Amino acid sequence: MFDLSFENLSYLFIGLVTSVIILLAITKIKTRYPYFSRGTLLTPAEQKFYKVLKAVTKNKYDVACKVRLADIINCSDINWRRGYGPKISSKHIDFVLFDPVTTDILLCIELDDKSHERKDRQIRDDFVNKALKAGKTPLVRFLVAWGYDMARLEVDITRAIQS
Repeated sequence: MFDLSFENLSYLFIGLVTSVIILLAITKIKTRYPYFSRGTLLTPAEQKFYKVLKAVTKNKYDVACKVRLADIINCSDINWRRGYGPKISSKHIDFVLFDPVTTDILLCIELDDKSHERKDRQIRDDFVNKALKAGKTPLVRFLVAWGYDMARLEVDITRAIQS
């Protein structure tokens, strides 16, 4: 039979604890996250527009890409808990122009491609339009194009910032 003396129980306990620690270590080592790099922050169409945007703003403004809507506008804690917060924390704006000295937000820019013709995207766009308007933050939308008229873009941006 097995001797249940204190000494034997101590060895059994130490062996059990050691086994659990080893098992946890092995399990942790085997845990792999399913993530991979997207490679670039912007799509090819967004990269093309970004380069034009940088040229048009001539370093007068800084340009931030893919900014979370909740970093642009906010709501009270009680309204956050009522569900308004999660609606803005899960959406992004393509580009935000901001003052390079003060970091004041000057203008949000959305680059609309064919996906914005889908009903679900139109509902999202309508929400973003209304949320930014409620937050008194200007928004301008541009259609994706093969080329951009830089002079026209500059006029549209200046007009949107000043309004």
